Amino acid sequence: MGIDPTPLNLAKKTNYKPVLLTILCSFLLGAGSCFGFLTTLNFNRNVPINGVFAVGFGICLLVFLGSILWLVIKAIRDAVRPPGDTP
Repeated sequence: MGIDPTPLNLAKKTNYKPVLLTILCSFLLGAGSCFGFLTTLNFNRNVPINGVFAVGFGICLLVFLGSILWLVIKAIRDAVRPPGDTP
């Protein structure tokens, strides 16, 4: 909304911050879930929290792989896009 301060002849820069933040957060949460699963597995094998950690790790792994795919697609689209085109 409002007036775009970017002049018409300058292309907008592509923002990779959301992709990189998603990769970093999913990696950290996945590593924490893996650590939680392995440490609780050593002490008590029949604790329900093991399932929570395992599911959390699986979800974080899927999000991590999806964000890597997102990064690759975004980089390819930026490489193919003509220089004057706006994202």
